[in-house]
Amino acid sequence: MVGEIRDGETAKIAVQAALTGHLVFSTLHTNDAAGALARLVEMGVEPFLASSALIGVLAQRLVRTICPHCREACQPDPALIGELLGDQPLPTGATFYRGRGCDRCQQLGFLGRTGIYELLVVDDSLRRLVTANADAATIRQQALANGMQVLRQSGLNKVLAGETTIEEVLRVTQEEG
Repeated sequence: MVGEIRDGETAKIAVQAALTGHLVFSTLHTNDAAGALARLVEMGVEPFLASSALIGVLAQRLVRTICPHCREACQPDPALIGELLGDQPLPTGATFYRGRGCDRCQQLGFLGRTGIYELLVVDDSLRRLVTANADAATIRQQALANGMQVLRQSGLNKVLAGETTIEEVLRVTQEEG
């Protein structure tokens, strides 16, 4: 376990440990999962070593959960729905919720947190891109083509399940072009 990779020296040590058969877990600050591969190369890790060492990258964000004691159906701003859905159609029968605010949630409408996730599985197509010094956007596009679910989609699933709000998901995720 490497607490956090912040510099080239730590990155190289973590990669060397992974290449010698150790399962290495660490944190790395990037906007999304694809950014981690490019970030390691920026830190001075040789692209072929980074691509060989990684088997997966998980991006995560925490969103506040709607208070179950005061949860009520609502109709969010259509512009926000459009921003979250992008090109996707609104699922039939979708219901949106918000917390009204109660004594249990201290009038906030939220109680607790839950995670949204983006898992990038490093396969041969991504290894080739990293070895060729591809940028994070190119790596991301290939990961999407491989079936990666992005943070916003994970968040949308939580919104449609009534666990969090559109505003929460938009607050913690970046625009995905």
